[in-house]
Amino acid sequence: MAKTGRAPSPRPRRVRVERWGVVGFVGFGLAAIGVLAFIGIFTQEGFVVATVGAAFTDIFGRAAPVAAVASAIVGPPLLLSGVQRRAVVHVGHVLAAVVFVLSLTGLTGDRAGWIGRMFSDGLAAGVGEGPAYALLYIAAVAAAGYALMASARGAAATRLAGRILIDATAQSITITCRAATATVPRLRSIFRPRESTGAGDSVRGRRSPRETSPALSNSEPADWQQEPLIRTAPVAPPTEIADPEIDRDARWVLPPIDLLHPSPPATDVPDTEINAKANVIADTLGSFNIEATVPEAIPGPVVTQYLVRPGAGVKVARITALVNDLALKLAARSIRIEAPVPGRPYLGIELPNDDPLVVRVREVMESEAWVASNDKLKIALGKDVAGAVRVVDLTAMPHLLIAGATGSGKSVCLTSIITGLLSQATPDELQLVLIDPKMVELVTFEGVPHLRMNVVTDVADVVPVLDWVSREMARRYRIFNKASARNISTYNAKPTEATGGNPLPFLVVVIDELADLMMTAPGDVERVLARLAHLARATGIHLVISTQRPSVDVITGLIKANFPTRISFMVSSQADSRTILDSAGAERLIGRGDMLFSPPEGGTPSRIQGVYVEDDEINSVVEHWRAQGTPQIVTANELREAAEQVDDTDEEIYVAATELVMRSESITPDFLSRELRVGRTKAQDLAMQLEKDGFVGPPEPQSMRRRVRQRDGSE
Repeated sequence: MAKTGRAPSPRPRRVRVERWGVVGFVGFGLAAIGVLAFIGIFTQEGFVVATVGAAFTDIFGRAAPVAAVASAIVGPPLLLSGVQRRAVVHVGHVLAAVVFVLSLTGLTGDRAGWIGRMFSDGLAAGVGEGPAYALLYIAAVAAAGYALMASARGAAATRLAGRILIDATAQSITITCRAATATVPRLRSIFRPRESTGAGDSVRGRRSPRETSPALSNSEPADWQQEPLIRTAPVAPPTEIADPEIDRDARWVLPPIDLLHPSPPATDVPDTEINAKANVIADTLGSFNIEATVPEAIPGPVVTQYLVRPGAGVKVARITALVNDLALKLAARSIRIEAPVPGRPYLGIELPNDDPLVVRVREVMESEAWVASNDKLKIALGKDVAGAVRVVDLTAMPHLLIAGATGSGKSVCLTSIITGLLSQATPDELQLVLIDPKMVELVTFEGVPHLRMNVVTDVADVVPVLDWVSREMARRYRIFNKASARNISTYNAKPTEATGGNPLPFLVVVIDELADLMMTAPGDVERVLARLAHLARATGIHLVISTQRPSVDVITGLIKANFPTRISFMVSSQADSRTILDSAGAERLIGRGDMLFSPPEGGTPSRIQGVYVEDDEINSVVEHWRAQGTPQIVTANELREAAEQVDDTDEEIYVAATELVMRSESITPDFLSRELRVGRTKAQDLAMQLEKDGFVGPPEPQSMRRRVRQRDGSE
């Protein structure tokens, strides 16, 4: 028989104290006590106010007002931290405020409170009275300096106050000098003794101030107007971007900016480092009998550009030929010389900083350049050598070609571009086709609703996918023709029933490694890419292609002609740099996101430090989109139809193949592909058809070579 009994009584639930609740309560108490104490110190009205003020006076002495103000300042951030459940103020700032108040209390001497006397008497007994006051003074100054300089806003406020003080002093001195300059000639004519009353003397007494005062002339030599050695480019402060409001009726919600990591506080390049390297550059050029000065330096996040002014009669080629000697003297990994700097009479010598900074994608997306831009497909490139944020529009490129050696930052650039696109466009506005033969980089974005098909990792599926993109381009052109629209912007302003009254989304095709595709099917890939790059811009289809082997057999002349916008990371040789950029310089980059950006309008490539995005940031954005929907995958039948489309020129190609066989002893699919300028798949079909018709024999063992049959049937 089963044993029965009463059910055990439930245990009383233990009250759980939230950490952020305690922080918020402490902040509220500090703010309230600080306000009451500050009022009670200067007035005795009210029992509570007078009691709190008297208590602060007894505890802190003369430093009671400072302690009350510190409590009133520290309290609200702690209260806000408890409400938002995240740290609004760093714990170091709170400790700095406590140390500053305690040190200041101990320095007030005989009028110190009991806590100040405790600190001062204890230190005096341990190290002596003089060293005790010195330690308290050092602690107060260090705490105040840390509170001001530990945060970016505090440092900016300190620099702003110093700049205002210096500018005000300079303006006062300038106004005083101008007033004195204008007054002295008039006073001189009044108090000067007149020796005679002749007509000539009266004319001399009426001399104009411009003639009597050479200080008013503006004919100073240009050498006296020397620019400062250090010029820091004005960087806009981060712009507060509000999180997107969730609309219950909306289908998609953009990912909030909080999913991306903020950048650490930026540190300026030390003046000692800049001055030392500028002196080394001038001394090194002087040792080769080259007269040159370094009047200006532009510090950036990773490199600093030193502007060199050659002397009279010095050729630019003499300085550019000493790039290796300068690198040896400066002990630099790599040096790049920009000769000349566009629009300025200088040569730019770019040296890596001793402590490079990391440019994060959130820092660029919070900048004024990003927020003020109304472009459809913005790309956060990074920061240039002057520290200015660079944001470009993919629709204006209209296609992008990226090249760089392994480990130079090429894959990070691709992932940051895709992450930026996912952060600004919904699946109704943007669609993606990702091709990743390496199977390690773009598969992270698998499952986002922007995809039109799964991430393509098999090289054999690339040509059908590109053929489908070409058919999509043709379909859009037919829609534009019926709607009398010239491009996607004109059509989206007034969409027709062909798309259900909805605007057409942009379509971005990203290929991670072009070299693998060109080795497998060079003719087909080159043909489709050239066709898309030439015609797809108006339909809203854009290509982003990258490769780690920028050679002429991968980046052919036909591809380069249709990709005017290019990015080159560090490459292994000058030949690779000329292949991608048509100029040297990429071989002297330092890697880790250091790039040369060639804009579509041409001109000198700009050196930019690319943005960095971590894997957890990408995963956060991807998970945000996966939770909202699934991608609309293109069916296998649509890809099969795109692959089975027959070209109208097949008969002409076959005739050309037979003529080529008559002039050769043997053929291979690669030979047919190269000579007839067709894809590898088409070349294999031609070889099999030629064998079937008796022109060539079967392929040799372990080879694709086929011997040409003679007229008598022998090979």
